[in-house]
Amino acid sequence: MLFATCISPVGVRWHRFLDKRFPIRSQTMWFSRSPHRRKKTAAAPTRAKRRSERRIAAVQVAKRLACDLLMYEPVMYATFFSSMALMEGGGLDDAKYRIANLLLPTYLTGLTIVPIVQGVNFAFIPLIYRVPFGSCFDLFWDSYLSWVNSEKLAMIEES
Repeated sequence: MLFATCISPVGVRWHRFLDKRFPIRSQTMWFSRSPHRRKKTAAAPTRAKRRSERRIAAVQVAKRLACDLLMYEPVMYATFFSSMALMEGGGLDDAKYRIANLLLPTYLTGLTIVPIVQGVNFAFIPLIYRVPFGSCFDLFWDSYLSWVNSEKLAMIEES
């Protein structure tokens, strides 16, 4: 809980960075449809234009997701394991040991779940709600990370 509380401001800044770097015109544009009975005016977007905007938004979401998975997630896992080692009374050697042995397997497991949650987060959730939305998922994910930190570490040390 302490880790999640301390890391949340970093998550807010990260999401702001991704929003500025890979902008999407409107989060609600995924669902935009013009009514069939309304006359087309010069201001109303055509079906082709809406489809093009959706493609651009999908590319931007994919870029956000790639940056998140390749840059943010590994750093957060390393930060988690090293901070847990230090808070549990271990030293820097213990932190390095945990990162070396637990980071890659945890990251690979995360690649099966995190892209789905973050894809929804980046595509449909407005910026102001992204960290709270992600935090709901993180309740379960941090529990898994804690389990990996204790049980998996014990299993590695036994063998």
